[in-house]
Amino acid sequence: MKAIIYKIYLVVLGMCLLSACSKNWEDHFGGGDADAQKNLYTIISEHAEFSTFMDLLNKSGYGESLKESKNYTLIVPTNDAIAAVQDQYNFSDTAVIKSFVGYHIINSVYNVNSGADTVKALNFRNKYVEFTHGAFDGVEPLQGNLVASNGLYHVVGRPLKPLQNIFNLVRTFFADTKQIEAVNSFDTVSTEGDIIYYRYSPVWYTEVRRNMTTENKKHTYFVVDDENFETEYAKLRPFYATAYEEGNTLRPDSTTTFFAKKALLRDFIVEGELATDQLTNNLISIAGTKFSLDPSNIISRTKASNGVVYRVKRLEFALADQIKEIKVLGARPIGYKQTDKRSNTFFREKRDNEGNLYNDIEVYDHKVTSFYVKYRATGMNVAKYKVYGRAIMGLAGDPQTAAFIQYVYFFDPKLISVNEVDLYKRSVVNNLGANDTRMTFDVQPLNHGEVYLGEVTQDQYGNLPLLVMSNGTGPIILEYLRFVPIIQ
Repeated sequence: MKAIIYKIYLVVLGMCLLSACSKNWEDHFGGGDADAQKNLYTIISEHAEFSTFMDLLNKSGYGESLKESKNYTLIVPTNDAIAAVQDQYNFSDTAVIKSFVGYHIINSVYNVNSGADTVKALNFRNKYVEFTHGAFDGVEPLQGNLVASNGLYHVVGRPLKPLQNIFNLVRTFFADTKQIEAVNSFDTVSTEGDIIYYRYSPVWYTEVRRNMTTENKKHTYFVVDDENFETEYAKLRPFYATAYEEGNTLRPDSTTTFFAKKALLRDFIVEGELATDQLTNNLISIAGTKFSLDPSNIISRTKASNGVVYRVKRLEFALADQIKEIKVLGARPIGYKQTDKRSNTFFREKRDNEGNLYNDIEVYDHKVTSFYVKYRATGMNVAKYKVYGRAIMGLAGDPQTAAFIQYVYFFDPKLISVNEVDLYKRSVVNNLGANDTRMTFDVQPLNHGEVYLGEVTQDQYGNLPLLVMSNGTGPIILEYLRFVPIIQ
């Protein structure tokens, strides 16, 4: 009984001490009922412990925002906290002040998050501060959830550190590497007469740069030694050969160098922020390329605002993983022999006999001899491809139930003709191993497997236009064509 009473006494005593401690914090830093009636700007200005931050706030130009009725969350470093890191910042530079102060002001109201889940709060610098495990980007508050009339503020004994995004970080710390020289080469502004070349091409931005700069998604980025970068670049370059000369002023984004560098640079980016123990042999880049990293090759790890950057000696890529297969979907044509057969053209969603959903195209009863549907295989590397097709026919409700033949033709830029169809007679090797100008696609009832059609060679990087043509006035059915590169 005495033991129980003693335990109750300890609990009560602890609660009293906690209450007294909270009261002391409120007395020291504010946060009581009086402060709840004042805006964030007024509260900070009235407390001597925040005078250094207040001075920076006024110089930053953000002070007026904290007087507004809109709600904010303010993370306030004490004078001692700023003094401890003052030698790391040039506070005579307005840009530095705006970056430092803006990092501590957050749009909307966020309580201290004691859970293991992460709440991402957008600050004035368009960066995300992570509220998790009772801390802000790993900085624990001295006091939290203090109320103002226009939001909350939390007091910290260590300022938040404004982090660079991956793009700016690698350009700052690793600018002397061949890899980052390649990154920088895409960001140029030049003029040629009346032509202005913009800072970066849309393709470069969409496929690479955006993944290095976006703040609402985490990525892991790898920077390799020069030897590794140049070896991988030399390996890829022949597969991205184009007819455009280097230094071409009309199409600077269509050269062999442009496409080869862009393709390689995509493969140094992995989705998600990976810890060191997650760097396995099964890494997959944003371009879908598998690669591996020996942990002994890791040199450093640097935190970025939108992920993490690893400086490594080398990454291991297999060419068979870098030069990928291409698929052309039947339900995505780009044109037809003539446009008046829409009522005979069906875009179908069906379920095969194995229960799998698929989409295809069927052109039926069109009554046009050698009717064709036009397609385009995009991003084809300089390589020889084996071509496979899938077309399922004879399921319930399908008007076509008998076997039929259709043909696949490929565009040849060397041919000249006034008739469109005569431009699509590129030399191929058919499914029997013979030279031909077309591939025969034999469609059998209820065949759910792929049909091997033959081989076609792409001698320049880029698009490969093609036709799927009916045999006489017969039907056309296509789920997809699949192009598999032959890598020696």
